[in-house]
Amino acid sequence: MKNLLQILCWLACLPISFPLASSALAQNKACNPAPPEVAKLIEIRPSYHIVQGPLAEFDPCHSSVDLSMPSFFADKLGTKPPLMLIAHGGGGAGMAEKEMARRMNAQGVATLLFDAYELNGFKYRGSMLFVNGVTNESRQRMIYKAAFTAYQWVAKQNSIDTTRIFINGLSNGGSVAVNLAATVDPTHVRMVFAEGASPSGLGLPDQLKVPLWLIYGKLDNYGGKTADDWMLSRTDPCSFNVDFFMTAAGTSKRCSSLFNPQDMVITPQAWADELKSRGQPIEIRHYEEAAHGILLGPINRKQVTYGSGPMAKVRYAWTGSGSGVPERFIQDLMTAIKASY
Repeated sequence: MKNLLQILCWLACLPISFPLASSALAQNKACNPAPPEVAKLIEIRPSYHIVQGPLAEFDPCHSSVDLSMPSFFADKLGTKPPLMLIAHGGGGAGMAEKEMARRMNAQGVATLLFDAYELNGFKYRGSMLFVNGVTNESRQRMIYKAAFTAYQWVAKQNSIDTTRIFINGLSNGGSVAVNLAATVDPTHVRMVFAEGASPSGLGLPDQLKVPLWLIYGKLDNYGGKTADDWMLSRTDPCSFNVDFFMTAAGTSKRCSSLFNPQDMVITPQAWADELKSRGQPIEIRHYEEAAHGILLGPINRKQVTYGSGPMAKVRYAWTGSGSGVPERFIQDLMTAIKASY
C-alpha cells in the first residue's frame, strides 16, 4: 500500500504534456518553419559572435516546443487553466525553465516552453556557445521574436484561458520579458515576471502596458567584473545595446551602438525607480540567499569566460539559491496569478 501511495503521489506531480509537432497541427496548417536563410553566426573576435540575418518566428510544430497542461491532481484555477509563457535564458531552454514549467503545472498553470536558438536552426546542445560566445543583443533578438510570436499564437488557443496569460523570463529571457511588458495586449496578458534581467541588449522600455515584477536574487552578480557587481545596479556601455525594430520605444533609442555609444546604460534599479515615479506598474522583488536563477539548484559561486585568447573576459556568475527560496518564489508567483481571479 505504501508503494502504491508513493506511485500515486509521483503521478500527481506529472504535467500533461502535448508535443506540438503533430500531424493534426500540420493538417491544420499551423506550422511556421524558419526560412532557409535564417540567422547566421558571425565571429567578431576569437570565439565570440553576433547573429545576422532574418530571425525565426514561433513554430508550433517545432520539436523544441512543449505546451504542458496542469497535472491531473493540481488545483483547478478556472474552467480553463491560465498559462505561463516561458522565455528562456542565454543558455537556451534548460534546467531552470523546465523546473519552472514543472512547478507551474503542479499548481494548476499551463506552460508554453520553446527554444529560440533551435527555432533559428542552431544545433548547440552540449556546447557553451550561447552561454559565453554570443552577444546579449543577439540572444535577446532571437528570444524576443520567438516569444512575441509565441504570445500571439497562444492568445488564440482554445485549451487555455486566453485572458490570463503570464510571461516569465530568466536572464536574457528576463530582459526579453521586460520588453514584452511594453508590447503585449493587456486583454490577454495579466502580468510579467522578469528574473535577473540585464539592462543591456535590447535596452529597457519607457512605458509598460502590463504590471511587471523585476526579480533579483541579492547575490546576483552574473556577468559582473567583481563579486559585488550586482545585476540590479549593473551598468554597461551604450554600445552593448541595439535598437530592435520589434520592441517599444525605450533606452535603446537613445543609448546603443548607434546612439551615444560612449555613454553608459541606466541601471535596472534607477530605471525601475524612474518608471515608478511616473506611476508605471512596476515592482522590484528581492530574494535573500539567492543568486542568478532561483530554480538553478544550490548556490554555485562560479566564474565564466567569454571568448578566448588574449581578448577573453572572465566574469563572476553566481547561480542558484538557498534552501526554501524556490518554494517562496513559486508561492509569490502563484499569489499574483491567483489575484487575477
